[in-house]
Amino acid sequence: MAEKSKINLLVQILLLASVVFFGITLTNALDRNRCEMAELRKTIAAMPQRQVSTVGNNFLPPPAGKSALAEYYQANAPRDGVLRSVIASDTGSLNPVTSNEATASAILGMCTESLGTGDWREPGKLVPLAAESWQVADNGKRINIKLRKGILFHSFTDPESGKFVPEKPVTAHDFVFYVDVIRNPEVNAGALRSYFQDLDSIKAVNDHELELVWKKEYFRSLEMSLSLIPLPRHFYMPDGKFDPAKFNDDYRRNDMIVGCGPYKLVKHIKDQRYELERFENYFGNALGIAPAVRKRIIEIVKADNTRFQMLLSGELDMLGVSAEQWIKRTMDKPFAQKVITVGGKASDVPLKTGEKFRKVKHLANAYFYIGYNQRKKPFDDKLVRQALTMLCNRERILKEVYHNQGKIISGPFFYDSPYYDKTVKPLPFDPKKAAELLKKAGWLDRDGDGILDKAGKKFVFTALQVSGNPVQEKILSIFKEDLAAAGIDMKIATLEWPVYIGKLDKHDYEVCSLGWQMPFESDPYQVWHSSQAETSGGSNHIGFVNKQADRLIEDIRKTLDSKKRIELCKEFHRLIHEEQPYTFLAVPESLQLISGRINNAECFPLGMNPACFVVE
Repeated sequence: MAEKSKINLLVQILLLASVVFFGITLTNALDRNRCEMAELRKTIAAMPQRQVSTVGNNFLPPPAGKSALAEYYQANAPRDGVLRSVIASDTGSLNPVTSNEATASAILGMCTESLGTGDWREPGKLVPLAAESWQVADNGKRINIKLRKGILFHSFTDPESGKFVPEKPVTAHDFVFYVDVIRNPEVNAGALRSYFQDLDSIKAVNDHELELVWKKEYFRSLEMSLSLIPLPRHFYMPDGKFDPAKFNDDYRRNDMIVGCGPYKLVKHIKDQRYELERFENYFGNALGIAPAVRKRIIEIVKADNTRFQMLLSGELDMLGVSAEQWIKRTMDKPFAQKVITVGGKASDVPLKTGEKFRKVKHLANAYFYIGYNQRKKPFDDKLVRQALTMLCNRERILKEVYHNQGKIISGPFFYDSPYYDKTVKPLPFDPKKAAELLKKAGWLDRDGDGILDKAGKKFVFTALQVSGNPVQEKILSIFKEDLAAAGIDMKIATLEWPVYIGKLDKHDYEVCSLGWQMPFESDPYQVWHSSQAETSGGSNHIGFVNKQADRLIEDIRKTLDSKKRIELCKEFHRLIHEEQPYTFLAVPESLQLISGRINNAECFPLGMNPACFVVE
C-alpha cells in the first residue's frame, strides 16, 4: 500500500508490498515499465492527482501546523510495537533514481519523503509534506515552493571511508540535485526522465525555496513538482563530484537508503529480510504524522504457502493473498467473516472468539491485458483485434483464475475514478460474431485443415509467457483453447523474465500478456502516444499509432479544467475500446489479511496505509 507519499509514486506505493494479488501473484508477469510506474508511484505516476483548475488563483495549501493527514493517525498512541510484513523477492538496488522494482519502491517510500502527496481519503486532493506552502502561476507553468525548516537526512556510515556522517539538514539544493541526476543522460533513469521532459528549469532560490518552470501547460505540473524528493548530495558525492557510472552501479551505496522519511533502514540481509526503525527526528513529529510503530520487519519469502503459514503462526502481521487463497482458506476461523472495504475501519469489525485476523478488500489500481504487436500482421487490422477479444472468454478467466475477485474492464483508466467510462461495456465472448469479423478481414479456412488462412498464410502466432507464472499460464491456456475452436493456432513461448523483457524492448514478439499499475488519474501519453511507439524499452511496446488518439492525449495533457479533461478521457476510452489494441482482461481485487494486533487501520480508496497503524 502506500507509505504516506511514497516518494509519491507514482506511488502510496507501498501498496505494492501488500497489494499482493498484483504484486505477488503476478509480480514477474508485469513488464519493466509497470515496475517503473510502480517506482514512480512514489515519484509521480501513482500519486493521486489533484485538479489544477485552481492554478490561476494561486492555490495555497493549509498554513503550517498539523498536517491534513494527522486525522488518520491515533493521537497519543503507544509509540512501540513491531509490524511484520512480507515480500516475495529481494531487490537488486535501492537507488531511488535508477531502481525500477516494486520492492525497492515500497522500502524507499518508508524512508524518504516528497514535497507533497495525495490525501488518503480524497485521492484528488494534494496536501503538503516536505513543502510548507506553494504558489502556482501562469496556468501551472510556474510553481514556487517553500520548504519546511528542520527536515533532516538520516545519519549513515560511509561505505567507502567508514566515516560516520551525522544527520544533515535537507535544503532546496537536494531537490534540484534529484532532478539534475534524473536528467543526466548517463544515468539509468529513462522512465523518470520522460516524465520531466517538459520541465524547463528548476532552481533553488535559497535553501528553503524552489522555483520550477514548465514549458507547457500540463494538468499534472503541480502534482509532479510536489512529487520531488531530496537526493542527498553528501551521500552520492562524498568528494564533491558526481560520477554517473558509479551512481548507476555502486552496489554498496545502492544497498543503502539515506532519506528524510519516518523510518531508517538499519539492516538488510540479502534474500532474508529488511529491518527498519523509526527515525525519531522525523519532521513529521511536529505535524502529527509520525508513525506509532517503532520497528518494521519485512521478510523475504518466495513461496506463497509458506507466507500464509507464517501469518497463521504469528510471524507476520499482514499479508496480501491470491484470490484462490482468499476463497479457499479464509472463509472460516481464525479469519473474521466480515470484510473491510473502502471506507471501513478495523474498529468496525470486532473480532469474535476464535478470530485472529481481519480481511480487507478493495479494487486494485492495476489491470491485466493481452497486447498485440501492431507492427506485425494480422494484428495491424482492427477487425482482427476485435475478433480476438471476442474469442477471449473473460468471464471464464474471471471465474477460474480470479475466482470472481475482480472486474472485467474495457479501457485503460482506474475503474473507480471519474475518468473511466462505465458506459463502455466490454466486448462479449462471442465466437460467432468473431468469425464474421475474421471473414470480413479475409480470414477463412480455405483448405479445410481447421486453421484459418489468408493469402496463403495460416493464422498462427506465438504468445509470450513468463516462466513460473501460474496465473499467466492459466489465462493463456484458456485463450488458446477458445482460439483453437475458432481456427486460430496460438503457440506459447515460455521465457525467463530477462529474455521476455528483451523481446519487448526490441519489439520482437507478436502477442504478450502483461499488466499495468495506474494512478487515480493517469496521463495516457507514456503508454499510448505514437511518439513512444518506436522507443526501445518504451511503454508503447505494442506500436499503437493513431492520430486521433495522439490529439486526444495532447488535449488531455494541456486541459486544466477537470470536467473537460474527464470528457476527453472518456472519449479516449471509447476510441481505445473501438481499436482494441489490448484485450483488457480484468482489474483484480486487492485482498489482504491483517492481524488482530493491528489497530487504527482503515481501507482508503487506494488501500490501507500502514503508516498510521498501531500495533499492540
